[in-house]
Amino acid sequence: MGVTITLVSKLFGLMCVYAGVRSVSSDDGYGTEWLCYYDENGTEHTMNFSALPDDSDGWIFGGVYFYLYTRNNSNDPELLQTEINGQTKSQYFDPSRDTKALTHGWRGSGNDTWIQIQKTHFLDRADLNVIVVNWHELAKNPNYVWAALSTRYVGKQLAKLLNSMVDNFNTTGEKMHLIGHSLGAQVMGYAGMFFSKNMFRITGLDPARPLFELPPMPDEYRLDRTDAMFVDIIHTDGGFFGYKESHGQADFYPNGGTSPQPGCEGEDRGHVDSCSHSRSHEFFGESIQSGVPFTSYLCDDFQGFENGECKANTSSMGEPAQPRSEGNYYLHTRNESLYALGDEF
Repeated sequence: MGVTITLVSKLFGLMCVYAGVRSVSSDDGYGTEWLCYYDENGTEHTMNFSALPDDSDGWIFGGVYFYLYTRNNSNDPELLQTEINGQTKSQYFDPSRDTKALTHGWRGSGNDTWIQIQKTHFLDRADLNVIVVNWHELAKNPNYVWAALSTRYVGKQLAKLLNSMVDNFNTTGEKMHLIGHSLGAQVMGYAGMFFSKNMFRITGLDPARPLFELPPMPDEYRLDRTDAMFVDIIHTDGGFFGYKESHGQADFYPNGGTSPQPGCEGEDRGHVDSCSHSRSHEFFGESIQSGVPFTSYLCDDFQGFENGECKANTSSMGEPAQPRSEGNYYLHTRNESLYALGDEF
């Protein structure tokens, strides 16, 4: 099986080379069997999700690490560990504060620039507990399938930590907000499902589609609206790396929610999709600290929004999203930072 995976990966690696010069509607399986992906460093990878591997040959195993940042240790994170007896000790965690948790996706780590930027934005804005979930060893598996399967384990470990924080520090789920990008959104969905209390909010930043929405999976195996009291989802590469359908209480579709997002146009399909996929965390990061809102409009579809038919019910996309929001929301953005247009249609 290991030899087969290697041969397939080499074949798909060649496909990535010419991915930019062919139509997405071609029949080479792009988007339904494989995708060409570019990580935070611009390195090209092939995401093959057409078949489950028969064994674990060549897979990378690793742990899950939780790092706490507060205003008292904003640049020197505290490693949180839950003991066998269920106790978690912390010098900096304050149960009176709200808690934000952030995590990355495939090929990423807790040190990714966007995560560190969002951590800083959160602490600049308010006195919070910010937990960065780092599962980089598992996420860096060259086989996307193994990384995807690992999200359940990572989510369960996070739920174990959060349950311990409730028991040891007398905090509550109503103070918790989990944010994850791509496979990280699926991690947060599992964490919400395994958490023993009511989780206040989960934000999915273009949740990973392969092996969660394609092929269709039951709700208990993917992020959906039942995983927290309020689940909001930002779609930016729908139908490829990210969810195509609505699975949250509030689903936001900037520029229609599909690739290419404005400013991501180009001939190389892998770069276009990766750029569009990343827009979700860029939009969210901006929403934490910008005074200009991502005003979004409740509508049946993007075409109706484009035609100006839906201007009555609004919500702000990103961090300020209102928990009362429900349904599909549409908006336009600029093609570069600062992206938000405020109330400008």
